[in-house]
Formats: sequence, structure tokens, C-alpha cells
Amino acid sequence: MRIYFLIISNTPLGEMLSLHFLINYAMPHKFLLDYDLFTFLLKYKRAIIYMSLLMVVVFGHYFFMRISFESFRYIRQSVMSMLCLLCLSGALMLILQKKGGNADKLFVFLMVMVGLTNLLSLIKGLTTGYAGVVEYQFMSFPMLIYGSVYAYIFLLYPLEAFRPGWLTPRRGMILFLPTAIILVLYLFQVKILNATIPVLNDWNSLMLGSWNFNILLRLLILIYPILGLVIMLRYRKNYVEWCENNYASMEHIDIKWLGDYIFGNLMITVSCQVVVFSNNVRSVLMHNIIFLCFFLYGFYRVLFQWNPYPEGYFKAGMNEKSAQIREVMDTDGRYQLEDCEMEPNFISEKESNSKFPFADKLPEYKDKLEQWMQTEKPHLRKDFKLTDAMEILPLNRSYLSRLFNEGYGENFYRFVMRYRMTESKRLLLSRPDLTITNVADLSGFSSPSVFGRAFTQEMNCSPLQWRERETCTKKQDA
Repeated sequence: MRIYFLIISNTPLGEMLSLHFLINYAMPHKFLLDYDLFTFLLKYKRAIIYMSLLMVVVFGHYFFMRISFESFRYIRQSVMSMLCLLCLSGALMLILQKKGGNADKLFVFLMVMVGLTNLLSLIKGLTTGYAGVVEYQFMSFPMLIYGSVYAYIFLLYPLEAFRPGWLTPRRGMILFLPTAIILVLYLFQVKILNATIPVLNDWNSLMLGSWNFNILLRLLILIYPILGLVIMLRYRKNYVEWCENNYASMEHIDIKWLGDYIFGNLMITVSCQVVVFSNNVRSVLMHNIIFLCFFLYGFYRVLFQWNPYPEGYFKAGMNEKSAQIREVMDTDGRYQLEDCEMEPNFISEKESNSKFPFADKLPEYKDKLEQWMQTEKPHLRKDFKLTDAMEILPLNRSYLSRLFNEGYGENFYRFVMRYRMTESKRLLLSRPDLTITNVADLSGFSSPSVFGRAFTQEMNCSPLQWRERETCTKKQDA
């Protein structure tokens, strides 16, 4: 039974079932699982899963680099065939789905590129006996360029997901400049200057030739994937903040998927470093398996992903303040931008505040909002979102977000969560006949698992434990 609790599924269905069982049946019984251990595992579940997967990658490379070449060829051809079929058929399904989002199109492009690369590798394996687009040798320059191109393609999808509308062809070319410049310098050195290219076979030859300009170029290429990871991590934080400022439920917003995508890139980057420095062609087998698992999971998540941002929200730039000011100016009839190409960075926050006396009316807006929350109870709707407040307040999205952050010192998500938690506590005490699932549904939570997590984080106990404790306290007072 303890193993069941320790191995928490990474799928949404598994999370819901396991947590529903715990908060309804297991938590009241001390002998099943120590509560502190459960709280720790629940809080750091994803970190534990990530560390476990990284260990699997490391030991996987160690194991596969010691198998026979015959087994290596057979397993790799099988994995590459599955990867080719998955990527090309999955890309076709996403195209036929016609969701239309640019981020989805970029993921389709990524899947097509990986599928075609593996198809070419399989064809080459059948004709020449070597199944690979490039030769996997120690610090091979063609292999480094090949990996750098793929690191660039992997970066495009999260950029468009985190900042929809910002990624234009011109900006895409700018992102590719580091790889292009290194490639041009390499070709200039080899073709024009006829420079001697040092042969690298192991770490000793790398250290001895570290002064060589050609080797320095190769080392610079290795930095590019790490730079991509830094960019993804930076804008993921902004993405989470924006979602919590605009939505009362994160159930259908794939914050977890984009975090998993970044971690998948980290695993691929680590695996690439092993392939680059191992000088063992069998190390690429674990790399192929990582790709297969990544696209199996990624295809499923992208197929059902929903983009929370308005279309083209970051068209002018990646800065959140600029996007908000542009939205304010575009949606208010009195202050339209005279030039659509005008950069919103020229409009200061002070100037925006002088045109829109928001702070003066903040108390009035708060009174209207609180009265609406108490009478209409919109927080009981599972699909309640920030823009629904436009029913009673003459404000656009940016000013509504400021209303919660400046007026209450918390984002929209936390504000609504307070109301839902208050309602759930009332139901837990006044309706002892209701199950946890019923309480979650009537309180506006999207699922019992979301309710269980939120309640446990705030009260440090399960809903059933809290109900039993409060009921006993009332009986003692009576």
C-alpha cells in the first residue's frame, strides 16, 4: 500500500484518482501513510520525478554504451522506426485538428523535422550500413552544428507559447544568428584560410588543443542549448504569473506541460553532452529513447493544450508592461494609438496613469466587486475568469488585473481561491452528508484533486480531517 502512495502517477487522471483516494479514505487512517511524508511527497513530487528521470538518463547511457554492437543496431533501428512513425503521424494529426495556434504549428514543425531526420537515418542505414545523418565522433563539428540547429528549433515552441505573437521571421533569424556566425567563421577558417583542423579523439587531445580557434568555436556551440534553457525558464515564471492574474483555475492551462517541456530539453541537452564527449556511438541509443518518450508525452499534451493568451498579445515586444499598455490604449476609445507600428515602450506608466485615473476610483471598484462576489457568487462557476468582472466594472483586462494586485495585494487566482475556500469550509461543516467530491463541485473547484491540494496547502490537513477536528471542537464547546 505504501508503494502505491510513493509512486504518484504523472498523468492528470492518475493524480486525480490517487489524490481523491487519499483525501477521502487514506488520510483519516494513520496506519496507511504518515501525513508529513505525504505532504512532503506532494509538495516536491515533480522535483522527485525529475531527479529520478535524470538518474535514469545517466544510468541508461552507462548501460547502453556497454551492450554489443549487434544489439545496439537492432534496438536503435526499432527505436528510430517508432520515432519516425510517431512524429510524422502525430504531426499529421495535429495539422488535421486545425487548432490554428502558432505554437502548435511550431511543435508540428519540430515533429516533422525529427521524423524526417530519423527517416533519412534509417534509409542511410539500409544503404550504407550507418544509421545516422552525421557521424557520432568526439567533438565532431558537423555533429555540434546538427545539435545546435535542433536546440534552436526546440526553442521556438516555448517562445511562442510563453509570448504569443512575438516570434516573427525576422526575430527567428536573429535567434539563429549565433549558430550561423559560428558556422560562417568555421567555413571561412577552413575554406579561405586553409587552417589545419586538429583531430580530437579524447579529453587529452581536447585539453592540448584548447588554444586552437577551431576548438573554441566548438565549445561556443555547446553553450547555445544552455542559453535556450535559460530563456525558457525566465519566461515560464512570467507565464505563470499572467495566468494567475487572469484565471481562477489552472486545470486547463498547461503550466505543467511547459515546465515538463523545459525539463525535457534539459534531459536532451544533458544527453547531447554525453554523446558529444563519450566518443562511443552506442551512447546515441539513450538519446533516441529520450526523444521517443519526449514526443510521446509532448504529442498528447499539445493535442489538448489551450493557449490562455489573447492572439498576438506580445506582438510589439516580450515585455509584459508594454503589452499591458498597448492593450489599454487599444481598448479605450478615447486613446487609440495613432500609429500601429508605434513601440509602446515610449508610453511610460506615469503617462498611462495620468490618462486613466484608476487609483482614484479603486475604492469604488472594490466595493462593487465585493458586492458582486457576495450576491452573484461568480466564484462558484468553474470557468470563472478575470474578464467576467467586466460585467460590473468598466475596465479592461490590464486594469482588472491591477485592481486585484493593488487593491488586495494578491492576484486574481488567489483572490478567487479565498472565496472558494470559505465556501468549502461552510459546506464541510453545514452539510456533513456531502462527500469531498460534492464539496469541491459546489465550491467552484474544477476537480476533487485541485480542491484537495488547495485545502491541504492552506490548512495543513485534509478536508476530512479538518471537518472532524472542527466538529469535535464544536461538540466540546457545546
